[in-house]
This record gives sequence, structure tokens and C-alpha cells, in this order.
Amino acid sequence: MVGETDAAGPTPGRTAYAMHQDFAHFVARTRQQVEGRLSPWLDARVAEARGRGPEVGLVADGVRQLTLRGGKRLRAVLLAASYEACEGKGGGAAVASAGAAVELFQTYLLTHDDLMDGGEVRRGGPSLPARMRAHFGTASADAMSILAGDLAGAWAQRLFFEVELPAASIGRAAVEFARMHEDVIAGQVIDVRGSASDAQAVEAMHALKTASYSVRGPVLLGAHLAGASADRIDALEAFAEPLGIAFQLRDDILGTFGDPAVTGKPASDDLREGKRTALVVEALRDARAAEALDRVLGRRDASEGDIREAVARIEACGALGRIEARIADLTRASRDALGRAALIPDGLALLEPTIDALTERRS
Repeated sequence: MVGETDAAGPTPGRTAYAMHQDFAHFVARTRQQVEGRLSPWLDARVAEARGRGPEVGLVADGVRQLTLRGGKRLRAVLLAASYEACEGKGGGAAVASAGAAVELFQTYLLTHDDLMDGGEVRRGGPSLPARMRAHFGTASADAMSILAGDLAGAWAQRLFFEVELPAASIGRAAVEFARMHEDVIAGQVIDVRGSASDAQAVEAMHALKTASYSVRGPVLLGAHLAGASADRIDALEAFAEPLGIAFQLRDDILGTFGDPAVTGKPASDDLREGKRTALVVEALRDARAAEALDRVLGRRDASEGDIREAVARIEACGALGRIEARIADLTRASRDALGRAALIPDGLALLEPTIDALTERRS
């Protein structure tokens, strides 16, 4: 038995250390299953692409390399944990293709995101737009980047439908996949336009842009693939929605205060790109922080000194503390919802550790 939890915490007789070890084993196993599916599958797709021409092969190989370069695979872990929590047949191995498809969907989103934001570094290496520019030159780099992202999205759909489960379950999950995709695009529109002007609007954007495919989508995909009832779907959505927002709020903090050696991205990128993160929206309420932010927000040529001043003002005005407090509130809401879900004990023991994994991470 993996372990049992209730709303109050671990069941007596199961130490927190033992539960952590069980979850760590599950994560390692899921990652191995997903990597084992992704690597040969992507090799085969790149070989097909090269048969259509060297330039098609270069784009395909860029997608392959970014997908296989690091990544915590937490979305695949969430999908597998939800599948097992809903008593899916065959365990996580049965949905390894679905988990791998979600990882390819992430590659699609990262590629387009880096193109829109001008991101040069991703997962400790060149972003896919930077790679396309190196191969094809500035004139056609944007077009190639769009096509590379589109290819990753097409591959995600193709791999998802290789899951060997009942057609009805796959069909319901496919509808959820489409919903997830639609929500991400809506959230990205709001983000690119910078139209989220207060904390509530920022969280609504996060729910669409990030929570939809980072937490809610994978959790509900796993549940649908397991053939879960409507009541279970609703309970898992109530667990996943606040957790997904908390996940993105942590990302906002890491984008400004994170260690680049751990995150794989320069800590100043969010400010230089002009992102209206939760931190920025909170800090703009303070006159001195707003003045410091005005010198760096959306300015690619902002000096390191001005960046340090802006970061210091964000912390000094209390914005960082307020976002940390909001993460704690959302985490409690997610934990409470999970405690009320009618899931098997072993499944609860798999999903509960994901809360800390997503909200207390350093990258």
C-alpha cells in the first residue's frame, strides 16, 4: 500500500518520510515510463521528417531536443496519479502515452511563448526560436518557430490517441484536451495584451493560461481516461483549480527571485519582458516600487543596477509576502478539496504530495 491520508494529514502508522519515499518512487517510475515512451517515439518522428527534407528534419529535431532536455514531467505525474486515484486499469503505465503527449503539448506552448516573449534560454539551453534563428537566419526564424511549435502540438495529438484504453474514455479525455488548449490560448491573449490590471484579473488569467494545462488538465485527463464518475471529476477539479493558480504564483516568484542556476532562465527575464505577473501588479500599488519598476518593466536594455533596485522594492513593499500568503491560502483550499474527494486511499496518498511539489518548488 502506498499510504493513506485524510484531511488532517497522514494516517497514523505512516510517517511523513515513508509517504515522501513512496511518492518519490512513483514520480521516478512515471518519469521513466514517460521518457521511455517519448525518446523512441520522437526518434521515429524525426526520422520520418528527415525523409521529407533536411529543413523539415531540422525543425523536427529541434522539437525533439527541447522536449527531451530536462523538464520535471510533473504534468505527466499528475495525470498518472489521477488515473491511479480513480482506479484506472493497468496503473500509470497504461497512460504513459497520454503523459508523453502532455509533455509535447508543453513543448508547443513553450516554443510559442518564447517567440512572443523573445526568450533566448529554455531549460538551460537555447530556446527553440533561438535555435531556429541559428539554423535559418533572422528572416525566416519566426515562421520556423511557429511551425516548430505547431509540429509539437500535432505530435501531442497523435501520441495521445495511441493510448490503448476504451474509446469512450479516450473521447471524453480528448474533449478535455481541447478545452485545455482553448483555455491556454484565451489566457495567452490576456497576458500578451497586458489587460490583467489587478490581483483578481491576474489570477483569472493564470487559471486560463497555466492552471488549465499544468494542473487541472492533466488531473482531469487522468480521471477521464480512468472512466471516473461526474462526481469524481468535479471533486478533482475543485482540488486542481486552486493548486494550478498557486503553481503559477510560485512561477511568478521564481521568475524574479529564483536562482538562474536552478530555474534555467535569467531572473530578470520577466521584468525585462514586461510581464504583468502577480508580483508586479501587487508592487505597482506602492509608489516607490512603481517608480523602480517603470525603469525596467518591458525594457530589454534595463541595467543590472535598476533590476536589483526594482527587485528590492518588490520585496520591501510587501508584494512578495502577499503573494506567498496567497499561495498558502490556495494550497489550503486545494488540500481541503482533496480531503473531501471520494478517492481510494492509495490515490489520495499519490495526489496529496503533488501539492507541495508544485507550490514549494525552486524551479
